[in-house]
Amino acid sequence: MKHHAIILLACAFALGGCVSASKFKDQQSQTLSQQKRADALQKDLDAAKASLAVANDGLKKAADIETGSRIQLKANADQLASLNVQMSSLNTQMASVQQSNKDLKESLDAKKGELAKKAFDLIKEKDALSQKLAAASNDLAAATVRATAAEATLAAREKELAQARDEKAALEKAKSEELAKVKQNYDSLTAGLKSEISAGEVTITQLKGKLTVNMVDRILFDSGQADVRADGKKVLEKVGKILTTVADKDIRIEGHTDNKPIVGDLKNKYATNWELSTARATAVLRYLQDIAKVDAKHLVAAGYGEFRPVAPNDTPEQRALNRRIEIVLVPRD
Repeated sequence: MKHHAIILLACAFALGGCVSASKFKDQQSQTLSQQKRADALQKDLDAAKASLAVANDGLKKAADIETGSRIQLKANADQLASLNVQMSSLNTQMASVQQSNKDLKESLDAKKGELAKKAFDLIKEKDALSQKLAAASNDLAAATVRATAAEATLAAREKELAQARDEKAALEKAKSEELAKVKQNYDSLTAGLKSEISAGEVTITQLKGKLTVNMVDRILFDSGQADVRADGKKVLEKVGKILTTVADKDIRIEGHTDNKPIVGDLKNKYATNWELSTARATAVLRYLQDIAKVDAKHLVAAGYGEFRPVAPNDTPEQRALNRRIEIVLVPRD
């Protein structure tokens, strides 16, 4: 650039040998200005060349890339063609698989239907079995309750039976003891009144735990009277000794008569056989209490008159049997 400027300047001097100094300065100034412009243009040109070189280099690289891309594109196209072939094969296989899947789906749907029906039937059967099981459980619970109640009832019955057996044993023991006491009293009375029994004036009976001493009235009283005779007192003394040993019985003295009514002056004292039988029973009771010392708490007097005969009142002998005093040993209330 400087070389060109010098040439331009020389030319200017050659052409302007006769040019004035002021014009020369103007021309010199213009030349410098042009030189600056030329320098600027040169810089722009250099920059353009550099840009062009860069662009060429980029174009070269782009061309290289394009070539590589074309090669890659061809490879990709070849690969794509291969892939298309494979895709076609896969589509064929997929169609086959889809058909198989369709067949399998239809088969599975059919199986599902069968299984659903079986499941429904099984659920129905399960519900029926559950209902039966619930009913059986209820029956079992009810049976268990009944069995428990039956066991409780059986236990109670066994307890009652054991208690009844114990009570029966106790009663049998008491009865046995009672019978033994009654027999002892019977034996004692029989031994003590042996002569009277032999004479038919006294009878002693033992029946169902009850001991009865039956004395005809003639050994105790005169006819129509209620005072105990001397011979009768001897008999009552013998009876009283035995009765004092009796502590667990009531001693009931019963007066009985025949059916002949009270007549004459005796009627003023005893209006009927009721009064006579009661007076005689009371007289025997008083003797046993006062003389024989039998505990009064065990003594009872009763008059039955003619209303509990032991024989028909149709002969003197039968009526004599009905006129009697009975001393009865009975269980205490």
